[in-house]
Amino acid sequence: MKPCFKKFKRFVGVGLIFVLIFSLAGCTLFDSKAKIYSRYITSLLDINYKNVSKDYITLTGVSQKDAEAVYVANMDYQAHNLMHYYGIKEVDDGTILSEFYYLAQSILANAKYEVSKVTEDKESGQYIAEVTIYPLDTLECTYDTVVSYIENFNAKVEEGDYNNATEVEYETEFAEGIIEILKSTTSNPGYMDPVTIQVPIAPTSDYYYIQDEDFLTLDANILFIRENVGSLAPEADEDAEEESDTVTVE
Repeated sequence: MKPCFKKFKRFVGVGLIFVLIFSLAGCTLFDSKAKIYSRYITSLLDINYKNVSKDYITLTGVSQKDAEAVYVANMDYQAHNLMHYYGIKEVDDGTILSEFYYLAQSILANAKYEVSKVTEDKESGQYIAEVTIYPLDTLECTYDTVVSYIENFNAKVEEGDYNNATEVEYETEFAEGIIEILKSTTSNPGYMDPVTIQVPIAPTSDYYYIQDEDFLTLDANILFIRENVGSLAPEADEDAEEESDTVTVE
């Protein structure tokens, strides 16, 4: 097998959207709209990142099974994003993806956020939630270690260590190294400076929700991503690049 060199890729925030919209009519009989909207956004974040479903089920009326499906879908999405970020391919029977799924669970269980306040625009009647997110620094604090790991891995490739390896063996070994580096941070998470995001509430006569793009904005800030990481990645030689589908984002 002709070796190809590993490179960083930017974390790509595209894919499935996990904002599920359900009728919530009736809940505001017990609390103010501002309080309900605050609980709703918190519960939406809780189910997506921590698999905490009690309030989400109460507010939306979904089943435990449906709530669990939201969490599973998001973790699958996050696992694919991590693999994409590090340029790791799905070449086996799903083992690598499974490991990244459990890694995503471990990392995002530490997600930190709060709804600071919810205010009403008296003229329009629209409510705005102010959500404060403390982005996890997992990828940032391991950045130098990962770069060093990739440089060492590339050196072994150049020396021919993987000339007789299968693609599965090659990708698995590279992935395992990345996973071990990231796992080392999950028991003692760190956070970047907080980010405050204004999230409009979209109510109708029957239900209320937040727009998909607003949820994706929240999601994009849960885990801090360094910009332009591709430009700092080790360069591959021309022959190796011809056989690699890894694309460095400048």
